[in-house]
Amino acid sequence: MIYTMDERQLLRMWSVISCFAHIRETRNTIDQDEILTKAQILLTAFVLDLKPLPGEQASARTEPRANRMAMFDA
Repeated sequence: MIYTMDERQLLRMWSVISCFAHIRETRNTIDQDEILTKAQILLTAFVLDLKPLPGEQASARTEPRANRMAMFDA
């Protein structure tokens, strides 16, 4: 199935990646757990907010990528 993403969802993904960078910089395991929990919440919200590509027709798959929103297969 193909899903579409908007800028808000991309910001969530960037925030998750940023959390992983903070985990590497933090030595305190309690702080790492809190950061990981925040990343998990953001990632869950990202996944739950995904919308399937409307119609998902063969013609939509052959359309040039420049004319479509960001999307990925899951």
